[in-house]
Amino acid sequence: MNLTKFDNWLSPKATKRLIYLGFIVLIVNYPIIIILTLISHYPATFMESQLSFSGAVIKSHFLEMSVEQIFYYMFYQISDDVYDFCHICIFFGLTLFLARKFGEDSRWRRVGYWMALVGIIGTISDLTENSLIIMMTTDPLGFPDVWAVVHSWLAVVKYLTWAIQTVWIIGVDIKLFKNREFTIKPFLATIGVVLAQHWTSIIFGLFFLFNVDVVALVYG
Repeated sequence: MNLTKFDNWLSPKATKRLIYLGFIVLIVNYPIIIILTLISHYPATFMESQLSFSGAVIKSHFLEMSVEQIFYYMFYQISDDVYDFCHICIFFGLTLFLARKFGEDSRWRRVGYWMALVGIIGTISDLTENSLIIMMTTDPLGFPDVWAVVHSWLAVVKYLTWAIQTVWIIGVDIKLFKNREFTIKPFLATIGVVLAQHWTSIIFGLFFLFNVDVVALVYG
């Protein structure tokens, strides 16, 4: 695949606007995600909710939820689609921006363009995963079990691709800083962008990993 078209597409100005757009929508959408997460009361740990590979397990979660909570959980998936839009705007733009810091024949630039595509694969996986969950909520106790298996494999692809892209971004940021092509300001700004995009995922992921009752923590 010829990725040299990324040398000029998007333009540097359009790339920055893409990142800014992602941040603006992210700021608006984050409170909605958090509220829907809390009021849906989804009764599962992180591993169970994303990586159960089991229709029976997910159905047992829905069985503990009221119709209203399942309704909110469905809208949480829609808000997560908006998060995916923000993710692709910010990380696609940031990856292009960093890759172009290297020469046109540089391996770092070529790998960077591939990383931009890797991130898109992760986002498409998450969008498809969310669509499956929405379909599950329409028949929470009777959906085909294979949907849950596909849902979990999509989550694996999502986390793997996003992790690879994130590691590349941080690694390149460090390399540019060590080579004195970045001062401390753009170096820290890049780290800040990564943390800002992932902070709720990190916090809620830790809560679910250690089985912390988020609602009880907030409301007592």
